[in-house]
Amino acid sequence: MSWLYLASVVGAGFCMGLVDHRWRLFLFRWPRRALVVLAIGFVFFLVWDLVAIQLEVYSRGESPAMTGVEVARELPLEELFFIAFLCYVTGVLHGLFTRVLAREGAAR
Repeated sequence: MSWLYLASVVGAGFCMGLVDHRWRLFLFRWPRRALVVLAIGFVFFLVWDLVAIQLEVYSRGESPAMTGVEVARELPLEELFFIAFLCYVTGVLHGLFTRVLAREGAAR
């Protein structure tokens, strides 16, 4: 049992949090709104995964880098952290692109 993949996702999320904190792009700019968006995105993708598992479209892959811990049938622990990371990265990128486009528009 290895925690390498989970540690990588958590580490990348921490680094994204540092970027967000430095430039106030998402969670540190609109905390309440960002938490609501993260929660909605997390639930959406979790339901998406559960439906895919039920339809047997998705199954847990085997990797020596994974913990082997399943939260539900065919749903590894790492998937929950990855879903949260995916939603957070999307929010930070949205904040970044919004800021860049606004700056570009103001320059014209």
